Amino acid sequence: MSRPSTRPPSRPSREWTIPTAHEDIQSHPIPVAGFIGAFTATVFGLLITFLLVISAWLIAAHGNESVNQVAAGSGIAWLALQLTPVSIGGHVLGLLPWGFVILPIFLTWRGTNWSLKSAGPTVAKEFWQTSLYFSFSYGLLSALIATFASSDSLHVNIIDAALRSTILALCVSIARVVTYAPSRSILIDSFPPSINSGFRPGLITFLAMFIAGGLICTLALVTHFDEISAVLKLMAPQSFDGFFLTLFSLGYLPTAFVWAMAFVLGPGVNVGASSVISMAEVHTGALPAFPLFSMLPSSAHTWMKYLILIPICSGIILYLLVPRDHWVPSETNFVSAIRTLVSVREFLTHICAVLVASICVFFACVASSGALGSQLLKFVGPSPLAVTSTTAVILSVVVAIILIFPRFVLAIFYIWKHRGEQQDEGAN
Repeated sequence: MSRPSTRPPSRPSREWTIPTAHEDIQSHPIPVAGFIGAFTATVFGLLITFLLVISAWLIAAHGNESVNQVAAGSGIAWLALQLTPVSIGGHVLGLLPWGFVILPIFLTWRGTNWSLKSAGPTVAKEFWQTSLYFSFSYGLLSALIATFASSDSLHVNIIDAALRSTILALCVSIARVVTYAPSRSILIDSFPPSINSGFRPGLITFLAMFIAGGLICTLALVTHFDEISAVLKLMAPQSFDGFFLTLFSLGYLPTAFVWAMAFVLGPGVNVGASSVISMAEVHTGALPAFPLFSMLPSSAHTWMKYLILIPICSGIILYLLVPRDHWVPSETNFVSAIRTLVSVREFLTHICAVLVASICVFFACVASSGALGSQLLKFVGPSPLAVTSTTAVILSVVVAIILIFPRFVLAIFYIWKHRGEQQDEGAN
């Protein structure tokens, strides 16, 4: 008598669902709903930013700026939260505290949610149209803010503001569409299974490297706490100034995490033209008083070379997460055995996982690098292409060794064990 199966029932297939009507939300055509949602998200973002900026202006030490100038500065600050480079008196500030990007992400998420409820899409095309109208409207509004808020002493590039805001809104709205209309068929199930299986391992691998960078950054923060406190007191001697500077510095914590991640991956961080921070070389030149710079090591230590184990362990995590075929040696011919070591599905899945992790590293490095002025600090942070290529190489090599080498040894042993069969076949 067979035992009953203990496996849980399979998850039902997810299909498009028609959103339920909301009596408190008026229905609008898709273009109108997308614009209203983007307009609402922008207005709330400007309002929150204005309250923060004017609070800092009123409480902390300030000059003779008018309320209109503070309002214009709030508009520039809102665009800076979306990683739009800001030009201050001819000096470009491109390395921005992208930890605060959580505010525009939250507002665009809620704005997309309202647009979807108002538009009431029922098919995939309408969902995508809502996302596109929302994103392009959001980018257009950001361009208008950049136009009216910019001045000779403080401005942003209009095209840059529109492009970055549109990309941010598009990414968030796509994520909201996928979760709002529960259907994996939008972006995931339409891909071949060999590629579909690589998305999640790649994301988890990137998160593992990012968390490892965060742990190293926390250790550096504790080790250099006195230096950081001294810099904060030097830049903001008053208590209120110190509060806002500390809050501002917290926004740079994700940047510090990515810098630590780039450090353990190998390429390290360039701090202007005179300083290089990596496991192989630590050369810190003259740096301005900035809390983020206080966590940088002053010299290379012998234990730093062992940090290469972190990306190696990340490669092992990726290998363990990617589904693999049940492989057993079966070929007695060497060439045929080599060809069957890795199936096409396994190869594509691992390549997809490595690409997803590398792409995430690239965008994290882009957000964590930029200018902090001119001349020596024209570029600060990790080189996105160098760190990304190193990540792809390390993960690929680690996965290839773990996946192929044991199979190669077993295949050779199998061929040696059945060498007599080959001789008999040759004699016949």
